[in-house]
Order: sequence, then structure tokens, then C-alpha cells
Amino acid sequence: MAYRREDDDNAELSFSNEPIDCCVSIVDMVGSTRITANIEASHKIGKYYSIFINNMSVIGKKFGALISKFAGDSLVLYFPQTSNKNDKRAFKNVIECGITMLAAFNFINSKMSEEGLPSAGYRISSDYGRSDIARLHRSNTYDLFGSTVNICTEINRIATPNSMVIGDNLYQIIKTFPSFLEDYLYKLAGEHSIGDLKRAYLVYSIASKYTQLRQDQLMKYDTESINKLKRQVSPIRNSSRSGNILLVDDDSDILLTYKSFLEVEGYKVNTFSDPQGALKHFAQSDPSYYDLVLLDIRMPRLNGLQLFYRMKSIEMDTKIIFVSALEAADELLSMLPGIKVDKHIIKKPIGKRPFLEKIKVMISEPLA
Repeated sequence: MAYRREDDDNAELSFSNEPIDCCVSIVDMVGSTRITANIEASHKIGKYYSIFINNMSVIGKKFGALISKFAGDSLVLYFPQTSNKNDKRAFKNVIECGITMLAAFNFINSKMSEEGLPSAGYRISSDYGRSDIARLHRSNTYDLFGSTVNICTEINRIATPNSMVIGDNLYQIIKTFPSFLEDYLYKLAGEHSIGDLKRAYLVYSIASKYTQLRQDQLMKYDTESINKLKRQVSPIRNSSRSGNILLVDDDSDILLTYKSFLEVEGYKVNTFSDPQGALKHFAQSDPSYYDLVLLDIRMPRLNGLQLFYRMKSIEMDTKIIFVSALEAADELLSMLPGIKVDKHIIKKPIGKRPFLEKIKVMISEPLA
């Protein structure tokens, strides 16, 4: 991509000769200025921001996003693949990126707690439109300019804490993909005034249908009621049987093989070849029902990493093992919070005895 220097040869900024039509997302921390004002140690303030920004960056890159810039307590990303408005997968990645970031809320704040830091809340906004890309020569980094970034910044304020909104431009595109209407919940969140004529620009909230379903169910109970239910269920669950296991893999032969291994040992196994169906089932089940979830990594619609964050956002105590033949599985999964390569990953192919031994050890291990 060619860049032109502005004004003179010593200009710090060079703009691309070709603007790009694509999706832009902004992740902004809520109330961080007030929160950090009460943190006395300067290195703790740096830790507070780095935990948030680093985790958001890792998730963004997994969905094909490029990091445009870090602006104080916010992160600006863009998705070049969405320059093709017919690329369903590219737009799916934009939505899934935001929802996965929201699902990581518990993990980020568990890290904050480990460091003795206050919890962090955040809002996510995404939209589609034209942006100019500029290169900063001293740092050899890139930045976005234009109305799409500006509007995305403005509509971010419409989102409630720990939620995601999208602008009308993006909403009109994803409406053309029928499966998007099946997988997500949309609701008019407000409007933003654009231009001198104050034209109303509609803004929509978006959420995962099945994750939101579970959250709505939990809203009926207070924290003490939920904890009491867990205390009642857990002793019964662990004393009367080998365990309940949820197995998710798009390979039906793998499902059949592993299920037969497990059932012979007395485990009760539910299998799903459709990860979206598995998520729906998990969201509608008792939060303490499953002793262990086994996930493949590479699956259509929702991959194992996405399922990991979604299921953990529904039930933080869920034990999860990844079963994968991917060569890069160790490196890929080591970036997930709480995942240890020697403990939470089973490499395909694996024999019956070592497979069952790994399962037994994981189920018998007490919750942290």
C-alpha cells in the first residue's frame, strides 16, 4: 500500500493513497480515571491498564483485527477483511470478537484481583464505513482517521457498561446474513446526531443469544441464592457417580469413540457436533451439572476458544479440556487465562488409557 507524505519530506504522518471501507471497533474502559486516582502506587496503575489492554489485544488478533492505536484507556481496532461486504465470515469475526471480549470479563477481573487491583468495566462499539489509514514514520505504526472512527467513538457512550453496540451501517450489513439473526439478540439502544442537520443515526445493542439467555436466568436470583444452590448441588453431584461430561467436536467419529470410552467407565456423556447447539444446551443447563467439558478447537460457527470464553462467562467454575490435533495448539491455548498446556490439552490421536487417566485426574481435582 502506497503512502503520501503531507506538506514536506519531514512530515511525521503519511496517508494511504487508498482509503479502506471496513469495520472499526473501539473498546473503552469505564470510569478508569476515577478508579486509578485511588491507586497510590504508580506501577499498580500501569498494571491495571496493561492487564486490560493486553488481554483485549490478544482476543482482537485472534479474530483477524489489526490494532490501530491505544488511546489512554481505550483500544481501537479495524478488520481489513470486511472490505468485502459479502464476506460473512469476516463480519462474523467482528461480532464474535466483541462478544468474546465481553465474555472475558471474569478472567480479566480475576487477574485484577490477584494483583490487588479494583475491577474493570468496559464498553465495546463497532461500525462500518470508510477510513483513511496513516503511517507514523518514527514508530512505524498505523492509525485510522475519518468519520467512521469518530462515530464509533461517539456511539460507544451509548453502550451500558460491559455491553456492545453497533452503528446502523454495520447493522444493515449483518441483517443480510440470515444466520446472524438466529445467533444474536438485537435491540435499539439509542441514536446519535450526525452533522449540522442533526440527522439521527440509529445504534443497536447486540449480544449472544444463548449467553444472554443464561444471564437473564441468573438475574432472577441474588448472589447468595446462587451460591446456596451450588453448595446444595455439588456434594450430591460428586458423591453419587463418576461424573457428567459435555463433549463438543464437529467430527462424529471422534464423538462416538470418546463417548464409548467414557461411558464404559461410568461417566454420563452428552455430545454435540454443532458448537452453537452445545452453547445453547450449556446455557440452559444447571450451572453445576457438568463436571468437565471437552472441546475441539477448530469447529465451524464457534471455535473452541470462543466456546471457552462463553462457557466460562456462564459458569466460571466449569472445568474445560481442549482436545485437538492442531500442531500450534499449545502455543495458541497457552495465551488463555488459567490454561496449562500439560493439564488442559489432550493431543489427538491419543490412546484409551491415557485419555481416561487425564479425564479422571481433571474431574477429581478440587475447584480452585
